[in-house]
Amino acid sequence: MAKDISIILVNYKTKDLAKQCIESIYEKTHDVNFDIYVVDNGSDDGIEELLKQEFPGIKFLQSNENKGFGAGNNIALRVFDAKYAFLLNTDTILINNAVKILFDFMEANPKTGACGGNLYDEQGQNIHSYGNIFDLTDLFLKTFNLRYFFPKRHRKMKDGGCNSKNELKSVDFITGADLMLRKEALDKAGLFDERFFMYSEEAELQYRIKKSGYDIFINPEAKILHLHNKSPKKREKMYFEFLKSKYLLFRLCYGSKSNLWFIKMLLYISCINKIFSHREAICSLFDFIRKDKIEVN
Repeated sequence: MAKDISIILVNYKTKDLAKQCIESIYEKTHDVNFDIYVVDNGSDDGIEELLKQEFPGIKFLQSNENKGFGAGNNIALRVFDAKYAFLLNTDTILINNAVKILFDFMEANPKTGACGGNLYDEQGQNIHSYGNIFDLTDLFLKTFNLRYFFPKRHRKMKDGGCNSKNELKSVDFITGADLMLRKEALDKAGLFDERFFMYSEEAELQYRIKKSGYDIFINPEAKILHLHNKSPKKREKMYFEFLKSKYLLFRLCYGSKSNLWFIKMLLYISCINKIFSHREAICSLFDFIRKDKIEVN
C-alpha cells in the first residue's frame, strides 16, 4: 500500500544532525502513514552504516557526488510512491506533529500544491520560513535603496521571511527546510531544476507549481526547529553561488535575452554593496564577473 507521505532528507556530511532529525520524526509523527528516504550526496560520512544499525526501515539512496540540494532531492522524488513528499533539512527537529498537521491541511485544500510550517531558532524565535519572489522592479528598488518610497512593494520585500504573526497565509514559496509537495503538482510542474546548486531552487520550483494552478501556504500550526548554523555551510563564502542562483531565478521567472544585461548590472551592484559588510564578497564579485556567461538555456 502506498504511503500518505514520503519524508525526504538529503545528507551531506551531517550524519549526527540527520540522526537527530530522524529521531524527532519518529518521536513526534503520529496518525499518518509515512516512510523516510535519506539521500547521501557523496559525503562518505558513515551515514549508510548508521541507518542500517539504528533505522533499518529507512530507504537509503546513494549519490556518488554532491550536485546540490535540488539534485539530491530529485533522486528520491523520482522514485517515491506517496501522495505527498515532505522535504526536511537534516538540521531540523520537529517540535510537534508537524507532518500530520501539514498532511491534514493538504488533504483539506486540494488546490494547495505546497505548504510548510513555522521555523524557529533555538531561542524559540521565528526565523525565515517562506519568501516572495521579487520582480525586476523590486530588485531595482532594493539595489538602490529606493523601496522605502514605495510602501506596498517595501512591505512585500520586508514581509518575505518570518511568520511572526503566526498567520495562515498564501506565499510565493516555502523554504526548502520543511517543504511539503503534492505529487500531483510535481507531475504537472516537474522536479527541481538541477542547474541550481544552492539557493533559490525551491523558489523556482514553486514558481512553476503556482503557474500550474496551485496555491502555496505557510501553516503556523506546524512547528519546526531549524538549527541554522549547525550544518557546514559557509554562507558568505558561497556568495557567488547565491548571485548565480539569483541570476538564474530571475532569468527563468521574469527574464528574456533582451534584459539579461539589466539583471547582471543589478546583481553586480548588489555584490559591490555587499563588499562593505562582507569581505568574502570581494572575491565573489570577481568570480561573478569572470563567470557571468552562465548557461541558462
